[in-house]
Amino acid sequence: MRVDHLIPRKSGHPQVEFGVAGDISGKRTGDLALDALAALATTADGNHFFADCVRLLASSFGVAHAFIASCADESRSTISTQAVWSNGELAENFSYELAGSPCFDVLAHDLVFVPSGVAEAYPMVRWPIERGVESYCGAVLVAPGGEKLGVVVLADTKPMVRDPRLHRVLGHYAQRVALELHRQPAQRELLLAASVFEQSPQGIMITDAQHRIRKVNAAFTAITGWRQSEVLGRRASMLSAGRDAPGLRAEMQEALDAGNIWVGELWSRRRDGEVYPENRTVVAVKGDDQRLQHYVSTFSDISAEKFAAERIHRLAHYDATTELPNRVLLQDRLLHAINRVVRGGGRLALLFLDLDGFKLINDTYGHSAGDEVLRLVGVRLTSRLRKADIVARVGGDEFAVVLSDVEHDNDVQTTCDQLLEVITEPYDLSGQASRVTTSIGIAMFPEDGSDVQTLLKHADAAMYRAKESGKNRYAFYEPEMNQRAEERLQLTRQLRRALDRGEFSLCYQPQYDLASGRLVGVEALVRWRDADGNDVPPSLFIPVAEDSGLIVPLGNWVLKHACQQAQQWREQGLEFGRLSVNISGRQFNEEGLQAAVAAALQATGLPADRLELEITESWVMEGPFRAEHQMRLLHEMGVNLVIDDFGVANSSMAYLKRFPVQKLKIDRSFIRDILSDTDDAAIVSAMIAMGHSLGLRVVAEGVETSEQSAFLRGTGCDEVQGYLFGRPVPYDELNILLLYSPTLSPS
Repeated sequence: MRVDHLIPRKSGHPQVEFGVAGDISGKRTGDLALDALAALATTADGNHFFADCVRLLASSFGVAHAFIASCADESRSTISTQAVWSNGELAENFSYELAGSPCFDVLAHDLVFVPSGVAEAYPMVRWPIERGVESYCGAVLVAPGGEKLGVVVLADTKPMVRDPRLHRVLGHYAQRVALELHRQPAQRELLLAASVFEQSPQGIMITDAQHRIRKVNAAFTAITGWRQSEVLGRRASMLSAGRDAPGLRAEMQEALDAGNIWVGELWSRRRDGEVYPENRTVVAVKGDDQRLQHYVSTFSDISAEKFAAERIHRLAHYDATTELPNRVLLQDRLLHAINRVVRGGGRLALLFLDLDGFKLINDTYGHSAGDEVLRLVGVRLTSRLRKADIVARVGGDEFAVVLSDVEHDNDVQTTCDQLLEVITEPYDLSGQASRVTTSIGIAMFPEDGSDVQTLLKHADAAMYRAKESGKNRYAFYEPEMNQRAEERLQLTRQLRRALDRGEFSLCYQPQYDLASGRLVGVEALVRWRDADGNDVPPSLFIPVAEDSGLIVPLGNWVLKHACQQAQQWREQGLEFGRLSVNISGRQFNEEGLQAAVAAALQATGLPADRLELEITESWVMEGPFRAEHQMRLLHEMGVNLVIDDFGVANSSMAYLKRFPVQKLKIDRSFIRDILSDTDDAAIVSAMIAMGHSLGLRVVAEGVETSEQSAFLRGTGCDEVQGYLFGRPVPYDELNILLLYSPTLSPS
């Protein structure tokens, strides 16, 4: 031991030695202590290491007390113990002020030895007095960078003899303890990070640069239902519900590639299949070489927040009594409907309804009964309209209806007839059957107004004219439309008589394979020549048949007679491919459709695989789940199915994949301008590619020019139909085609 100096604390007080331990060869006690330290260094860490150190130091040198302490704050005014050995056992940690203590001198001089009289040498420090400490030896703890971290101390209740072995061993322990103290903050940071990761209420997912999942936390499992072992190595896209806006994922990746943090809402799917909205934050993590290492995603289930937001929105935009849209939302939706019509063409109708005699209901039965009538009126209106139509309560006893995609005036008239009928049905109020009627005013877009307020004003005016005319009726804003309403009623009567008299006939239009030119099918089309010998256009009588329900018997007649003709061709050895028959939406929704098809096939002998049924896309998408069920029943019979007028109803790819269909028939409206409208050309090309990706054949109808045919051939369209290849003709004229010209010319 080399002592730098020996300084008396005060006259007559004990001496305190300050210095640095020398390198003196160890004796047995020191060697044992160092051996124990070496073993300890490989078997313990952290607080266990500190506890074992103080225990070994105290037992090796036979002292009562040993402790390790570190500076408790940046000002270095307080010191706190990390482990305390006292009188043969671990004791509780404690803290004390450094000023005036032996540990203060250790930090200043690296090593302090007080052989006796500690309490007298340091009278301001309580812990030596409380523990009866007589002697003290302390060494400084120095980090690898030179920072003084704390002290390691031996203390005893009897005087110590200055022994170089003590100083040497204490110095070695101090070095190892200092390393551990230096390491602990980083370790604590890691432990803290791990704790935050695991305890975070937000789901956390760490993926590699290829988006393969590497680690998830407990909240991830709680939110998604997936355990870490089930998702490791799988792509993060497994969580997607497939309902995000098109291009959103690409936007996210673009932001991350640019070094930005991406924050947004996504739709995800839990392990049990439930879809939920989440708020997600994604960060790209790069290494020291600036190469991408990981993506860290944090997310939370925002179903509750969305529910709250939707509730607030509902209170502001919906009527509390009927749960229908209120006037504010009506105007917004009407504007949206107008803009859609402006972009795509067509017409819409605004119906303004006022209940007749509603005040009497309120006065007789009370306002609660009046509210019940209003609620039931809302239910009845909604039940008689399409999903695309809008029903709203605009105030008091007034309702409004927006009819979208109106092709003919009689569409509006039919709907008004239905609404008048359903509203006049009795209402059970306190056991009494009560009735109300309604007066309806109709304003058409664009004829009666080009904006929301004008349409509302004109529909309201028409409603008052209906009331003035006797109530329980409807009136168009333009008087001449009343004449067309009468014409529609007259046409319905004529249509019913035509069915009874057998005034309908069938024509057949050929369909060709575009690549080979081979005839692959014929489509049956109904025609009507009335009793006066006039041909009634299908565009005029088919909508009336749909609205009146006569389309069902008419459709069954077409199906039976077309199958009969097709079987006759088979028996004559004339190859026609497949027979294609249109099924109306009303027919398609009938429970008896399967039975009607089976009856037609059985009665005629036509094999099921020679029959194709065409169902318009708009009707299919009105009720996709019911449509799928109906299609599967028909498919199980062996009948082929075609989605007709494809492209006008924005079918979901997910539904198309589920429907057991064999073909898509592109609507003629897209073919008409395919050479002059780049949008139509792109849409047709995309529909053909999509159909092929689903394993479906694609048919183009309405092909009228060789240029259109050449374009379709270039895009890979499978089949074509139109005036270029053959007009609809009666069966006897088609017989000639089947006999002599069953293929197209090479051009």
